[in-house]
Amino acid sequence: MKNIILFGGAFDPIHLGHLNMAKKASEQFDAVVFFIPAKISVWKNESAPIEDKLKMVELAIKDFGEENTFFVSDYEAKLPNDVNYSIDTVKHFKEMYPEDKLFLLIGGDQVDSFHRWKDADEIAKLAQVIYYGRLNSEELATNIKRFNMKAVKGEDIDISSTEIRNGSSLETTDSVINYMIDHKLYFINKISTMMNEYRFTHSMSVARLSYEIALANGLKDAKKAYLAALLHDVGKEMPQVEQNKIVEKYFPEYLDIQEDLYHQFVGAYLAEKEFGVKDPVVLEAIKFHTTGNGNISEVARIVYCADKIEPTRGFNSKSLINAMESSLKDGFKAVMTSNIEYYDRHRIDYRNRLTLACLKDYYL
Repeated sequence: MKNIILFGGAFDPIHLGHLNMAKKASEQFDAVVFFIPAKISVWKNESAPIEDKLKMVELAIKDFGEENTFFVSDYEAKLPNDVNYSIDTVKHFKEMYPEDKLFLLIGGDQVDSFHRWKDADEIAKLAQVIYYGRLNSEELATNIKRFNMKAVKGEDIDISSTEIRNGSSLETTDSVINYMIDHKLYFINKISTMMNEYRFTHSMSVARLSYEIALANGLKDAKKAYLAALLHDVGKEMPQVEQNKIVEKYFPEYLDIQEDLYHQFVGAYLAEKEFGVKDPVVLEAIKFHTTGNGNISEVARIVYCADKIEPTRGFNSKSLINAMESSLKDGFKAVMTSNIEYYDRHRIDYRNRLTLACLKDYYL
């Protein structure tokens, strides 16, 4: 007899919280885990086709290194109805594995409503109900006792699929992010509607390069560089008159900067207002990705450089990319040297106060 954990949910998309939750449960109950994506969640709307969700779970399992313990089931995906119930899934697995012990893993936030689930008592007879997450109310003890629920021990996980869908977080695995980009899922699709295909390709290239540079330099905030770069040009194609209005209202301190540079401020505004980004590190990187500035974060310096040397720019930037990946300090200087030479050759005036502050702090 083996132990089998059934872990159903929207997984729209799967994130690191789901994976860590499953890992803790698997270890505590010595069990394999079946992730069972729902076609349409009973509890909320979803925004990715079930085929994509299944693929993303598969990719996440591989990234997480649990291919011998975690598995993805398409049982609910293949059912004819859009809405299915946990009791039917539990019965299916009981028929498939009659000699094995079944567990049903739920979040702590589902404990207080479990009695309202269809045939909840029968579910609890067929499978041991286990829950993850800190409970906030003594009233939940009623359901815990009634259904003989067991707790999965682990730290609180503050990660939300909603934040990933909206574009304020990238707390999922690398392959899932790449899949989202390649298939224009969630906020990536929104980005694509805000710019032409060339700029979208450029933005995705900047994002991937930013992430690679951040990882090569051992940044703990590597995903922040990725997110900032994904969003850095969302304001670029807004009509100039609209850009001017946003800068006049929200960034009046930068009205002395050239108008063709306003898109960086507008990008930071849109990242917060349209995509829900609150992280000051991410917003700063977007805000100064064209000009740079004095005393900016490592993330901001990475996005600034990646924007100028990403492979689709049309010149051989391999040496500069290698320099950035080898040393953020030295690579940043190399990119700035190349950039200044470019400006001088094309007689472009780069001497605004933000770029001069950047040169003073990191170059001169």
